Amino acid sequence: MPIMNWQMFDTNIKPIEKYPERHVFAFFRTENDTSTTALSFDSVKKIVLIFSFFVFAATSWSCNNGRPSKGNAVAGDKPSRRKAQVSIVSPANNARAALGKSLTLSAKAASEDLHIDSLQWFVDGKLLTSTSLPEITEWHTAGLTTGTHRIEVVAHYAGGDRDIVSTTVLLLAPQPPKRYTCRVVAVYPHDVGAYTQGLLYDGGFFYESTGLTGESTLRKVLPATGETIQSLNLPHEMFGEGLALVDDRLVQITWQNQTVFTYRKNDFNLLHKSTYAMKEGWGLTFDGEHLLMTDGTARLYFMDREYFTEVRRLEVCNHTGTIPLLNELEYINGELWANVYRQDEILRIDPKTGVVTGVIDMKGLLNAGDIKSDTDVLNGIAYDKLTGKIYVTGKKWPKLFEIAIKEKHENK
Repeated sequence: MPIMNWQMFDTNIKPIEKYPERHVFAFFRTENDTSTTALSFDSVKKIVLIFSFFVFAATSWSCNNGRPSKGNAVAGDKPSRRKAQVSIVSPANNARAALGKSLTLSAKAASEDLHIDSLQWFVDGKLLTSTSLPEITEWHTAGLTTGTHRIEVVAHYAGGDRDIVSTTVLLLAPQPPKRYTCRVVAVYPHDVGAYTQGLLYDGGFFYESTGLTGESTLRKVLPATGETIQSLNLPHEMFGEGLALVDDRLVQITWQNQTVFTYRKNDFNLLHKSTYAMKEGWGLTFDGEHLLMTDGTARLYFMDREYFTEVRRLEVCNHTGTIPLLNELEYINGELWANVYRQDEILRIDPKTGVVTGVIDMKGLLNAGDIKSDTDVLNGIAYDKLTGKIYVTGKKWPKLFEIAIKEKHENK
């Protein structure tokens, strides 16, 4: 194929006879041919426009497989969507109710002329009952858990069409929690460098998980002196969090690393590590069947003891709402005790229902002279199953306390 040499005309060259009224814009010739072909400016412009049109058309067809692109749709031209012909009347969306109360479930059609064959009511994805309009039904919440529950109704029409509409209800504790005060029984030394994230007691020793990136550890501590007699540093990028004892294994979670470590208790030998789906790990304890975990929200996760997969979850609530920032955990005589981040109190929670049954006031546990610039929040609960003793401490606290509690009665 001959090679084309493109050249621009000098502006002093006279117009070619074929186009006496226009200046020539460009021409080309072949190396084997001395003849010259001239094009006018208007002709070049038409060719460029035609060529551009075909390139654009071909590209658009290729990218969209012959279908019009979304970008070519007319403004305001949205896919049609049929509005549901049924709505939930009761309960109202985002309604709140006390756990144990019975709630009325009812729906209505968009018009009196609309014939609905039947309604199916679902709670949290499980079929509750089937009704028809204008029937109402009762939802008995006794035996459920606190937190948000999703209610759906499926309307069946003649001909097979269906509508699905939903609402949510927040179930709360049926009464306010009891109030408790604490009394210091004994005081033990605690490493002020320990950023306590998890704490437990077993066989005469404290086992402690400490946090902060690059400083996180697993420790075995002698209570009488506060001396660390065994320690393991976590990988530099890990931020240690909650700690639990499952048989002869220590299970330690991490903050935002989504990693759980399992060690042999007697020598801290790493047995295995795995990941979990929650974005953050905070508190951890063991109830004899499941590992119970928090993630800084109001949610409490029940995790498989072997594979650390989620079995179920619930939301912890008092009589006014959910309780976020649940932190370190300890399972004590069928109850769950929980620190709340940046709060000088410990919650007593029924792990079967999520109800906050009690609040322990921990204010003033540290004397003013014990508080330094880097002294952080109350965090860390341990329980001796053999003696019933309960211990608490905090992040970078100089002391660890054995406490006793008693119910606080308001003055009448």
